[in-house]
Amino acid sequence: MEVPSERPFGGAEVRRVAEALQVLCVSPDSTIAAGVAVMLASLPDFAVASRTAGYRDVAADPRPTDIAIVVLEPDLAGGLAVIEALRRDPRGLYVVAVSADDDPETLVKTMRAGADELLALPLSQQDLLKVCVKVAEQRRGSPQGTRTNQVWVAYSPRGGAGVTTLIVNLAMVLRAAQRNVAVVDLDVYRGDVACFLNVVPSYTLRDVLANFDRLDSVCMQGMIVRHPSGLELLASPSAAGSDLPVEPSGAQTASILELVAGMHEVTLVDTPGILSEATRAALTAADRILLVTTLTVPAMRGCVRTLDWLRSEGVDPPGTVDVVVSKYGNRSGEISVAEASRTLKLPLRTLLPRDDAAALAAANSGSPLAEGTPLQRAIAALATGKQAPADTGGRGARFLRLFSAATR
Repeated sequence: MEVPSERPFGGAEVRRVAEALQVLCVSPDSTIAAGVAVMLASLPDFAVASRTAGYRDVAADPRPTDIAIVVLEPDLAGGLAVIEALRRDPRGLYVVAVSADDDPETLVKTMRAGADELLALPLSQQDLLKVCVKVAEQRRGSPQGTRTNQVWVAYSPRGGAGVTTLIVNLAMVLRAAQRNVAVVDLDVYRGDVACFLNVVPSYTLRDVLANFDRLDSVCMQGMIVRHPSGLELLASPSAAGSDLPVEPSGAQTASILELVAGMHEVTLVDTPGILSEATRAALTAADRILLVTTLTVPAMRGCVRTLDWLRSEGVDPPGTVDVVVSKYGNRSGEISVAEASRTLKLPLRTLLPRDDAAALAAANSGSPLAEGTPLQRAIAALATGKQAPADTGGRGARFLRLFSAATR
């Protein structure tokens, strides 16, 4: 089967061949199974041959199959038994469970039965397309152990720079673009991502660490809380009670990020303002580091020290680090962007304007920044890689001299 042709710049017509997939839709409700089959038939770039079956008919269907979609009933027993049987199938199927129940226990039971992922009813065509793309990539033989998903870590050596505001709203921009996104809040001292998103997690990083010896993707899925937008969060522990903060080790942090990144296109990491063992592990594992700073001498000193440490760990700042200027106001007294860039030996392309009213309103309401506000637009530009206008002003030479004297 061929999909519509494309014509590259002035070139000859190219016919793209749709990838063929065999899909088995399993449901005790034939209407639901038929609806899934209809959506599969119209997926772009795929030629899906689907067929339907009831729970009792699965064992009698030996035909070639790439994907099995199992619709779960409120009583999970029958569907879970089907998933367990499909997982033992020598054809090596990719098993997708589908349920109207968003209880975390349903997720855990489903994944432990052997499902590769759990989707929510009602299904969307976009959900099914993502599954087909994933299976097609696996079938083409992506090298094992090669992580193509991205880990972005935001860090500021000075507290109060707006790292959490940046992380939360960057995540929301990526979600609006239909990216599969997770946030990991590593700030075990005062992490507020759950508060910024107005969610109450049943489990947190503390529970992950308590179960670390048996941690796998199934367990991790059960620890993650889902925001109404589809964004997923591994929250930091609540500060309530007398429990002291429990911080993951570097090795634990690396393992946690590897697991979460394996389930999401982009994993954003919020960190405390100290180079703790967990923060160091996150920074060295990052594909992209957002080094958040303000245009003050103390903040610049902290950034220089951070960059020196990253270089000592073999991280290449020009290829990995984006310096993000927070609370930028182009005010007298600030170090100029040009001087800050010379000090850090990196370009400063992202200037997040001081927008206290919008930031406070969003934080207090547990919602993202209002769309179209200056700060929201600047964060959206960061997500898309657009550059902020350069500031080449000559102010602040005295601050640069003060900085140089302080670091000698």
